[in-house]
Amino acid sequence: MGSVTDIQLRTLYRTLLVFATVGVVILAIGLIQFAYFERPGQASGVKANIVGVYKYDPAAGQTTGPDRAEYARNEEFAAVVDWSSIPSNLTVDARWYDSFGSIEGEVGPGTPAGLTNDKVVPVQVPPGYHFVLPGRYTFVVERLQDGVPVEVLGRRFVLVDRT
Repeated sequence: MGSVTDIQLRTLYRTLLVFATVGVVILAIGLIQFAYFERPGQASGVKANIVGVYKYDPAAGQTTGPDRAEYARNEEFAAVVDWSSIPSNLTVDARWYDSFGSIEGEVGPGTPAGLTNDKVVPVQVPPGYHFVLPGRYTFVVERLQDGVPVEVLGRRFVLVDRT
């Protein structure tokens, strides 16, 4: 039987091995996810033209005012996409993500020609709320392959203030 110090060192060593193994497993899972969602060789070089992010009137379904990157909670906003800037043979969609990564508005998937009537993509006010939640919102136009996003063609960020 070993001394108390040997037993403590052995326990510490085994604990470190467990943590190292867990770390390697987490890293491997992350690399697998990265390879699945960011497939090598998938870059098309296409860039979507996001015209801007504007104040949105849901009653009229229209945008107004100048392109902005910051809004108050009581202001609704929408992105405007120029779908003609994307080749017609691609399958694309456009989505708003909130600070938590939840989808808060989307258009598509479809071909750019099929989405020409959906050039305005508003952020949705969550059910049960009167205003958009504060935080950072990300608007992305993505290229899809087999129903999976494989490339971001355009991105805009919007900050919604608490006031």
